[in-house]
Amino acid sequence: ITPGTEVRNWVTGRAYAEVLDPLQVQVLTLDDSSAKAALVRWDLTDVSESSRDEVRRAIEAATGIPGANVMINASHTHSGPWSPVYKDGYRGKERDNWWAVRHMPSQNDYPPFRAWMEKLIAATVDATKRAIAGARSSTMSIGRVSVAEYLYNRRPRAPGWGLADPKSVRAVAASSPDWNAAVLQGGATFGPMDRTLALLWLRGEDGANLATLFHVACHAVSIYPSNPGISADWPGPASRAMSAAFGGEGLFLQGTCGDITPWRRGPQAVAEMAEAFARKAREAEKLAVRLRPMPIRVARADVDLPLTPEAVKRTGTSKVTAEVQVLVCGPLAFVALPGEPLTDLGSFIQIGRAHV
Repeated sequence: ITPGTEVRNWVTGRAYAEVLDPLQVQVLTLDDSSAKAALVRWDLTDVSESSRDEVRRAIEAATGIPGANVMINASHTHSGPWSPVYKDGYRGKERDNWWAVRHMPSQNDYPPFRAWMEKLIAATVDATKRAIAGARSSTMSIGRVSVAEYLYNRRPRAPGWGLADPKSVRAVAASSPDWNAAVLQGGATFGPMDRTLALLWLRGEDGANLATLFHVACHAVSIYPSNPGISADWPGPASRAMSAAFGGEGLFLQGTCGDITPWRRGPQAVAEMAEAFARKAREAEKLAVRLRPMPIRVARADVDLPLTPEAVKRTGTSKVTAEVQVLVCGPLAFVALPGEPLTDLGSFIQIGRAHV
């Protein structure tokens, strides 16, 4: 689903400089003989409400999988496009996300972007069809391992009082050679962080690995903003590393990463992170446990989110309707949240229910 470089970079408003590595769509289809579901993963910044509904309609028409049973997850790479807006009306009079068009006009009428909008839908439907065609009976095994040393909460808690000379506190930027994510500055304390790399292995009856799903909460900003090229960021190399380690597809699912970034940035950090995640996954596999297969269930709920006064002026509405979706297969649950949620919300959901 890589766009042409003519498509504008939402960071700068200018055309992308180059394609550093491809953006992909991956689809996992699940079928328990009575219910079917599809889990779609994009190397994009987000999933708009409009693109979500367009994809659901297209997949249902092409495959028969109910649109309500299609879950879409974005890797949140900042070095790829925002998902398109196909229809108005989801956010009042605001059509495109204000952040995406703050440096450029809406791209819908720009031919290269219009072609990419169509390509995105077509590629997602094609991947879904091929997933269905290649379906095999499988088992599910789960494992977890800490990757805390590669994550950093970018919102450490600054001290409210007690410093003898607050003005003398030295600040070290993440771009500095003296930067060390493991050492806090200015008397701050660490913000919350989910250190978990959660892994789900789907294996055929012959024991061959079909897919490795891996979930971690961490912004995909190792390439952004220093390089203006198109990139899947660290989730791309990490997915390939998982495929190389176990066979089958490596499929990344983003977590509640709003306040979490990689401990370091740049191509070398990306390579190190990908290799480390695969290495840790191999250790986790040694103690993985099989899950008991149970029927597939999907549920959704709408939540009306109140807007700030500034957003009310921009959109002409006082609220935006956001969707929460849950796909459950016995003890396994995928929870899809809108926007860019923070660590605390993800932790609350995981701890609040024993089987999530």
